[in-house]
Amino acid sequence: MRKEKFVAVKKDAQGRLVEFKTSSGRVYDYEMAIEAINEGKIENAELIKNRAGTNVIKGRNNCSLTDLPDF
Repeated sequence: MRKEKFVAVKKDAQGRLVEFKTSSGRVYDYEMAIEAINEGKIENAELIKNRAGTNVIKGRNNCSLTDLPDF
């Protein structure tokens, strides 16, 4: 299976990432993106746990997801 990359994001009014667009054109909401990362489908993102123990999506290999273009 070929891995995809996140290439664009959608943010809410507070600037939080809420949707992710992949290199193949798929659009994931936050929970779907967590699942895709867990399944190893996304190469430029990883999950970290915040202090509350919640999964947070973070860029990998010098990829800042917040700097990706909006869609």
